[in-house]
Amino acid sequence: MVAFFALKRVRITHGKHVAYDEVFHRGVNIIRGENSSGKSTISDFIFYGLGGEFDRWKDAARNCTAVRMEIETDQSTITVQRAVGTKQEPILVYYGDLEESLSKGIDDWQRVSIRRTQGSTELSFTQVLFRAAGIPEAPNVGNSNITMHQVLRLLYADQQTPPGKLFKFETFDTREIRDTVGQLIVGVNGYELYESLLRVRELKAEYQDKDRLYKATVMSLPGTEGLTSIAALNVRMGELSAHRDRVIGEIRNVDNLVAEDRSKHFVAQRQEMQRRLRKLASDLQDREQRVVDLADEQEEIGQFVAYLEEQLAALNAADDLSEKLGNIEFQYCPACLQPLADGDTQHCIVCHEVVDEDKTRSRYFELKVDNELQIRESRQLLTTKAAQTEKSQTEIRALRREYSSAVSDFSSRYDISNSPRESFLAERYKLLGRLEREGGYLEELRATLQRIDELSAERAKLNDQIELLEAKIKRLEASSYARVNKAMNLVDVIGKRILKADLKREDTFEDPSTFSINFADDAMLVDGKMNFAESSNVVLKNTAILSLLLAAAYDADFWHPKFLLMDNIEDKGMEQKRSHNYQHLIIQESAKAKFPHQIIFTTSMLDPKLEASGLTVGSHYTRENKALKNI
Repeated sequence: MVAFFALKRVRITHGKHVAYDEVFHRGVNIIRGENSSGKSTISDFIFYGLGGEFDRWKDAARNCTAVRMEIETDQSTITVQRAVGTKQEPILVYYGDLEESLSKGIDDWQRVSIRRTQGSTELSFTQVLFRAAGIPEAPNVGNSNITMHQVLRLLYADQQTPPGKLFKFETFDTREIRDTVGQLIVGVNGYELYESLLRVRELKAEYQDKDRLYKATVMSLPGTEGLTSIAALNVRMGELSAHRDRVIGEIRNVDNLVAEDRSKHFVAQRQEMQRRLRKLASDLQDREQRVVDLADEQEEIGQFVAYLEEQLAALNAADDLSEKLGNIEFQYCPACLQPLADGDTQHCIVCHEVVDEDKTRSRYFELKVDNELQIRESRQLLTTKAAQTEKSQTEIRALRREYSSAVSDFSSRYDISNSPRESFLAERYKLLGRLEREGGYLEELRATLQRIDELSAERAKLNDQIELLEAKIKRLEASSYARVNKAMNLVDVIGKRILKADLKREDTFEDPSTFSINFADDAMLVDGKMNFAESSNVVLKNTAILSLLLAAAYDADFWHPKFLLMDNIEDKGMEQKRSHNYQHLIIQESAKAKFPHQIIFTTSMLDPKLEASGLTVGSHYTRENKALKNI
């Protein structure tokens, strides 16, 4: 199916009065008349009736009540009515022709909104018209859908938009919206690509969640169970179940298993356990006393080390002082202050002993070395005592556990058991409880291992889906790139052909090498240039949107609806001769088109030769005979 829609009839009312009612046809439709005769108002009503978000009404238009239009598509004929109001005014849709709709009540119409409401299951007008015209829905970057209004901005050349801009001007506009509209128009399946990109993001987020759960579940496994498999666990659980069954069997057959002659054995075992408990208690007490003794020894050794360190500091100070005092010459006795006789340097001037400095230094050195040696040995002894303390504390902890276990065992066997039978049962019930706890632990462990296997399989499945989607995205991107290239090459050929046929008013247009459109930048370029004289900019703008329509009229893979509304073909002071030439260019190109299409343009300087061409719509409007009547 080729994307297409066209107007068959436009009816504008003022209350019960009809202000405008004209029939349109496929191909070229010309609305002509003097300036300020209402041509642009009709264009605005067509834009508004097709879902355009418009509210800048001129006085005459504001006095109108509604616009009703019959729209032809490959699928069907529908009639739409929209009350003159705000940009978001809803539209009434009737599935039939306009003449038939005039006799239908409100119940025969479907009320639809301009935009799709988030979370709503009802169709919007864009969805209705897109489906009727064979245009797929296309998402934009805001995770919303491209509306009919956004598409019309590329199909309607109004007088308010600067001629250097490709899209109809609006305040809120982005590169992403324009690019998405352009991609849709030239036939790129952006929705499939967008859905794939969105799905990949969802799958990657889901994979990360599963991966975090997997790692957390693996980390929750006890260290000793890290390599356990479910098969090995089932073996352990089977052995445990068999052991449990044996213990239950022994409890049931206690009278057969415990004979009367076991009384002596029972007493002997109790005495043996009592001796063991006393020995464990004695050993525990000895270890605890040993720790206390070691603590006292460490304290004493620590005090001795502190004393030796003080002694070493005193020796160092004395050695330093001796060296300094050795250089003092006494003239008076330091005790009685009597003059001293001169002496030689070999004897002390005070005590007259022989002075041997080397011997004195050696003595200080010997004392310091001996002191340092004692400090080192004492510190080593401290380290040894600390190690012994640590070892004894470890032994104490082990003995306490063993003692506690022995006390518990003794209590379960003998404190409440007055016979071998009771002791036997107590021991078996205790063992049964331990087996039950171990069984519960293994059940939890098996559930954890099963969860790990499930998460691992889910991760692998998600990873496979991600890889397949990423490969699909690459194919779609390559396909999109090829599609855009093919479409824009055709636009380039048509655009250059039209520009060459323009009157020779712009040098660049006479024999252009390239003609290109950049949707995102809202620009049209000829040989890389985009700024020309204002009248040439008008020609360039019209050529751009006309080339898109004509390319779609040759290539069925375009999703351009093959509808064009041009209200500025002679804007910005264009001379009459150039306008006449361009009017004929539009008609000639339309005649060569392969697929059905519709071009509506307005002019205030129609070539007189076209008056009888059958392409005009309505009369020639003047200020006395305006397009809107009875207003």
